Order: sequence, then C-alpha cells, then structure tokens
Amino acid sequence: MIWDMINATFDGLDYGHYPVRSLEGTGGAYFMPDSSGRKYVAVFKPIDEEPMAVNNPRGLPLSQDGEGLKRGTIVGEGALREVAAYLLDHPRSGRRHLIGDEKGFAGVPPTFFIKCLHEGFNHPGDVTVKVGSLQQFMENDGSCEDMGPGAFPVEEVHKISLVDIRLANADRHGGNILLGKREDGRTMLIPIDHGYCLPETFEDCTFEWLYWPQAREPYSDEMVNYIKSLDAEEDIALLKFHGWDLPLESARTLRISTMLLKKGVEKGLSPFAIGSIMCRENLKEDAIIEEIVHEAEDSVLPGSSEAAFLETVSQIMDRRLEEIAKSTS
Repeated sequence: MIWDMINATFDGLDYGHYPVRSLEGTGGAYFMPDSSGRKYVAVFKPIDEEPMAVNNPRGLPLSQDGEGLKRGTIVGEGALREVAAYLLDHPRSGRRHLIGDEKGFAGVPPTFFIKCLHEGFNHPGDVTVKVGSLQQFMENDGSCEDMGPGAFPVEEVHKISLVDIRLANADRHGGNILLGKREDGRTMLIPIDHGYCLPETFEDCTFEWLYWPQAREPYSDEMVNYIKSLDAEEDIALLKFHGWDLPLESARTLRISTMLLKKGVEKGLSPFAIGSIMCRENLKEDAIIEEIVHEAEDSVLPGSSEAAFLETVSQIMDRRLEEIAKSTS
C-alpha cells in the first residue's frame, strides 16, 4: 500500500500534473494527483511549509524560538509526528513492527517520510528538494464539522480517543476527523492531521470528542484488551528503528499518556473521564495530568533517573485515579 501510494504520486508528477495546495489549514498541504490527473492519491506536507516555518505559504510569522503553534512542539517536526501516529497505530492483529498494508486499530492513513522535487510547491527562491510526510488520500464524505456527533458509532469515537489520549494530541478537532463508510454502510471516522501529537508538555491537549455523548460510554472488552497490549518502550524503539529518536520530553509524554490510558481502563474509566484528566478546563488552570507531573517533579531528588521519576508519576497517578473512580461511582 505504501509503495503503491508513492509510485502513484510520482506517476502523477511525471505525467505533468501539478500538486494542488489545500485551501484549509495553517501550513502547506498539497493534494497529489494520480497519472490521470482526475483522482488524488496522497497528501504531501513539506516540513519547511509548516506553520511558522521558513517557507510557510500562509504568511504566518517565523517562530523565534523554534516552538510550533502548539506548546511543546517544534517547527519542522510535524512530518515526523505524522509518520509516528501511523506507525504507532498498531493493527488489531498485533504490534506493527514494520510499515505494512494492515490497517491500524484507529485507522490512521498510511503515512511515509519522503523527498520530492517540484516547482508546484512554495519556493520563494530557487526550486529545491522538499522533505515531508506523504499520507494516503482518503475518500470521504466531509468531516465531523459537517455533521452532529449523535450519528457516530460509539466504537468509532472510542478508537479516535485511543490514538488521541495515547499520543497526547494537541490538535484534535472536528475538521481533522473525516467521515467515511465501512463495508457494511455504517459511518467510519478517519483521523488525520497528527503533526501536533507527542508534544513535550501536556499544556495544549485538545480533544473535541470529549464533548460527544459516546465518550461517556465504557470501552468495549476488545478495546480494553488492545489498550492492555500497548507498550511505550516498544513504541519508542519502533520509532527509533524508523529514524526518529524521540527527544526525552516527548518520550516521557508517550510513557505517561500510555500509563494513564492503561491505568484508566483498569479502573473502568470512560474515554471522557480519562480524556478530562489530560485536557485543561481553562487556560489558567493545569490539567490533572500536569498536576501529577509537577508533583512528581517536586518529589524526586535532583539527579534521579527517568525510571525513578516515572515510578513516582505512577504512584501519584494511582492515588488521583482512585479519587476520580470513587467520585464517579
């Protein structure tokens, strides 16, 4: 599937079809036609056209300190995060070890890191090679912004919640959940735009599905078993195998968010309850997950290992989850 997408993309360019820049979003995103020019096969996002990057086509100011639009993200790393979201969306059959054709549990479209040279991208100066993420174009009937959430199947909302909680997504809104159709005709939700996942902090975690009624339903046994199978250390090793050695801060985010998800389902908490722990109620007050991290930072001795810090986080999290479980029972 990956190589079919890449080959079809380059066939389209070879036949003279130009990339079509999306009118939406804050960065440069290009729909890539196939050889006929009548069908899109992929979406390419160059790293130098990300929001606040040097060649951003939307006129956004250049980042002065390297931080992206969302706190805890780095300009130029969006493509890496897009690919990471696909790699860590393990199939139902087991862990994803290599890029393959099997669909992930949450349905993140196949995404790969590529180089591409074409004058149709944003080149303020000379035409140069672009590096970025290439994601399979997904046929859709619009996005969740176009329809009220009441019609969405519970399991579809829950699978979005899994990827967002686990990757601490800082940019989940209705516009980046596409509406598709399953083989049985039921609505399918397709998560896209993961350039702000795995941030270095939890400050900007945002989950629109938190306010949908399905989020208050309990996870199914199948989803609980899937969550229990997750392993943050294996995930970090998988990303390193594919070329991204996660910074310590982002690796910590993945470890803590995975820990929260696993402990939360053990307590029988709903996606709403777990997601609420990660998201701020307002800009001035820390989310519960931030409070847990800050308490752990204050509790460990200077120079303590990352393992010691995470064990302290685990103990504090157990206490806070017990309090939450009692208050919701």
